[in-house]
Amino acid sequence: MSAPTVLLTGAGGVVGQSLLRESADVRLIAAARGPIDAGRAVRTVHCDLTRDRFGLDAGAYRALAAEVDVVIHSAGLTEWGLPAERYEPVNIEGTRRVAEFAETAGATVHFMSTAFVAALLPGAAAPLPDSNITAPYVRSKLTAEQLLAKSGVPHTVFRPTNLIGDSRTGWTSRGQVVQLLSDWMCRGRAPFILAHPGNRTDIVPQDLLSKAVLRAIEQGVDEGEFWVTYGPEAMDMETTLAVCAEHAASLGRTLPQVPVVHPDSERGRDLSGLTPLARSYLSVLRDVSEVTMASGGVLPTSLPELRARFGLPDVRDTDAYLRTLRYASAPPEGN
Repeated sequence: MSAPTVLLTGAGGVVGQSLLRESADVRLIAAARGPIDAGRAVRTVHCDLTRDRFGLDAGAYRALAAEVDVVIHSAGLTEWGLPAERYEPVNIEGTRRVAEFAETAGATVHFMSTAFVAALLPGAAAPLPDSNITAPYVRSKLTAEQLLAKSGVPHTVFRPTNLIGDSRTGWTSRGQVVQLLSDWMCRGRAPFILAHPGNRTDIVPQDLLSKAVLRAIEQGVDEGEFWVTYGPEAMDMETTLAVCAEHAASLGRTLPQVPVVHPDSERGRDLSGLTPLARSYLSVLRDVSEVTMASGGVLPTSLPELRARFGLPDVRDTDAYLRTLRYASAPPEGN
């Protein structure tokens, strides 16, 4: 049986670049709007999910559909804090076009969502306020999930928490919010940390997500929802700060003990006396804590199933986090 041909949307993104580094018995076609590192892809197709037929002419679109067996739908606007309408062209309408393509191709879709949809599902621990910086993004992902469910195309949904670097090396194609906040904390700039009691710092190495998706394709999986999170295994905030202190010590810094403050306390609500950067980062921490609390404080997880079913390695989040911090702080190659 020949290896399935997989169209990877968002090939230039963090998830896409991670997928292009992982070995698997699949034939990858990298879809992106601009130039990318195509990694192990057999070729690159320049696509625009905001346009009909991905911006391809009719003949090219039909030819691509005839070739593709599976779609990994990783393309999306992931930046937080934008107006809801900014997420519609790619996250929602782009997903609609992917579903239409999959129907034409007779392909299965593996959709990259977010674990924060737990805050919007029935039974959520608390309502997610509209003011939360993640809310428009998370709602767009949930809407895309619902769109796929209604489309009738065979599909899975992968719901990763915030991604960090590769579990083995710490590598990532682009630093994200975890790296930015962690660097600030590891430099001793945080006057305090905002977190609700009982919340876990749930971050997951990007290669665990990539491995899970590729093993699902190899096994012909065409349905299911998979929470790519650590759940009850995830670090608490005190452990997170201890990892930061260990990393700082390796760089010759001694971090002061940083208090963990309840976001709804008087100190947590009034950030007016702090620097603009501290106000910005603490506001993000408050909102991440808020969406985590709305999700139950401990995110749902499929990690035991993913390990057993797809052979994911048993990686401690603290080890992967430390490798991410070390990679992010290392001087660029050649310096």
